Amino acid sequence: MWVAGAVMVWVGGAVAASPSVTGAPPVKGLAPLLITNAGQGPGAKMARLLVQRSGAMTDFDYNAEPQPADLHAKPLKSLMVVLGSTAKGLGASGITIDQEIARLNAMMAEAKKMRLQVICVLLEGKARRGKPGGADERCIDAIAPFADYLVVKKDGNEDGRFDAIAKQSGAPLTIIDDAVDFGEVVKRMYAK
Repeated sequence: MWVAGAVMVWVGGAVAASPSVTGAPPVKGLAPLLITNAGQGPGAKMARLLVQRSGAMTDFDYNAEPQPADLHAKPLKSLMVVLGSTAKGLGASGITIDQEIARLNAMMAEAKKMRLQVICVLLEGKARRGKPGGADERCIDAIAPFADYLVVKKDGNEDGRFDAIAKQSGAPLTIIDDAVDFGEVVKRMYAK
């Protein structure tokens, strides 16, 4: 149940407000969904686990490094891209940040051609923000301005960067206090 933009949670017969999820109400999520990452950080694996634990969505797959052709592997309707780059993740994948950005650009171009709903998530917040021109910020540049919906951990938006992106793109922006709050957002997105 939604009232004045606040998330409402059913708790033992009563409805209680959830102040840990603010901003725009979660959008209606489309399925099937592919969860992936931008930058080879661990956030997408965390998102996959939270989606799974939410119990709201079962028609999803996970692919850490999809190429544009991989988006056609099954009839997808949405793409969830979790932001966050790590040198360890890039190294394990055997790629540079430049190669990752090229992959992300190609993936986003294909997603737009396919008219996929693009959900951009910053689940790890401040830990996945960096200096201008750094790997994390380049991943944000490659995905967030083109997303249909943004979900951002509060401390990752202290500078208002995602507010500005949402204002310019028109994408709804939901703010979560903690990564585990993402599960509640998923429940609202995929409520029957």
